[in-house]
Amino acid sequence: MQQTLLSSLLFSIVFTGLIGCFIPIYFKNRFGWKYNKKSSNKTAGYIFLLLAIVFSTILSGAIFKVIELKYSWSIILKYILLFFPMSIGIGLFAFLLIPNTIKKWKKNRAKRVLLVISISIFFFVSFYIDSLFQDIELAATMGFIGLLLGLGYIFLRNFWIVYSSLFIIMLVNTLADNKYDDYNYWVVIISTLLSLTILAFDFIKNRKSKIGT
Repeated sequence: MQQTLLSSLLFSIVFTGLIGCFIPIYFKNRFGWKYNKKSSNKTAGYIFLLLAIVFSTILSGAIFKVIELKYSWSIILKYILLFFPMSIGIGLFAFLLIPNTIKKWKKNRAKRVLLVISISIFFFVSFYIDSLFQDIELAATMGFIGLLLGLGYIFLRNFWIVYSSLFIIMLVNTLADNKYDDYNYWVVIISTLLSLTILAFDFIKNRKSKIGT
């Protein structure tokens, strides 16, 4: 029991906090990246995000499973705290780090295609590794969802809007899987606080920079 708790805490701190959140934020500040850019077509962007949400929550039946399970609010809160840091880590890599490593994609169609494919592959690989290379069907599904979210991103170019869609998708599907009801509450609280602290420092740093200029 204690070993499981320590491994969960280590995973939360190292992977979701330091790797998932700190590394992209570090590069963001190191190279002056921005969360959001001017959108090219908001309507198209929202359509792709809506398609991703509908496909992954309604057509998959996940939302109906969640309703049937009749979760208590405390369990729902636990899932929110658990998957906020996980989803923010995935989101920062997919919609901040990857777009900023593919230069001039906004003016080059081939690079936009490369960006969307890269995001899709990232989703596939991330979830395939997360399943310990045992659930390629899940990985393929998430790769397709990543494709839709990537298409939404290239039109909206707004990290927080696209990330919000990802969070909804991950939360609903994880609630439907019903695997983490007994997950330790303190672990999810610590993990969430760590991610929020990193984001808060980034926000404060950016705010001071704007005031300074």
